[in-house]
Amino acid sequence: MSEPTTASLVRELEQTVVDAWPASDTSALGGWILRASGGPTHRGNSVATLDATGAMSLEARIEQTEAWYRDRDRPAQFQIGPCAAPTGLDAALAARGYRKSGEALCAIAPALGVAAGAGSRLAARVESSPNAAWLEIATRSSRFASTHEVFLGFLARLGSRARFVTSYAERGDAAAIGLGITSGRRLGVYAMLTLPEQRRRGAGQAALSALAESALVDGIPELYLLVEHENTAARNLYARLGFLDLYGYHYRVPGLTPA
Repeated sequence: MSEPTTASLVRELEQTVVDAWPASDTSALGGWILRASGGPTHRGNSVATLDATGAMSLEARIEQTEAWYRDRDRPAQFQIGPCAAPTGLDAALAARGYRKSGEALCAIAPALGVAAGAGSRLAARVESSPNAAWLEIATRSSRFASTHEVFLGFLARLGSRARFVTSYAERGDAAAIGLGITSGRRLGVYAMLTLPEQRRRGAGQAALSALAESALVDGIPELYLLVEHENTAARNLYARLGFLDLYGYHYRVPGLTPA
């Protein structure tokens, strides 16, 4: 089997990312997927724009999308990656006053390299359901702290695809958590969070290594993750573990001035 081209790999990863984050409320609109879930994240409350089918004009698409979100008392948001369709969508949204937000990167790495290269002495454990410490950190310290029921609903929709990793400080206290989401031959790394007092002690490395080892046990050869463009510390860690940036993406959200 031949290796995929960069363009086909990007397309494949973009579709994987969409599939990995099931929203609680979705509708199809000419190839777009309109998603609403509540909570603070762009991903679960934005339009997946990988495909554009039918004869609908771009203006009509945007207007119908805005009406759909208005009915749900939410602002219309659009996820814009390299495969966003139709051509000209990003510019059209900017002209309507939508601004860029949430600029991020998708990176990939072989699971074997991440498992071998983490080098942390801290213990970590991957489980098929969240333990009490994992849930406590995720619902108290993450951006879902004020809407934890939204996050719990998302985890329920993931079902058996979810892998919950917890790494532990030397005294045995939970130090970092992460969420793995299986998607065929890849494991997505999401919701990585290290407690502030445990940073720069290898807790995040231990969690990533454990997720990679778990992926290999399941016969999954590759990891991917999404990281904010400005999160230099996280990007440096991921680069040290062998992650290579594949593509960038952003969101368009309502704003006062065009961006």
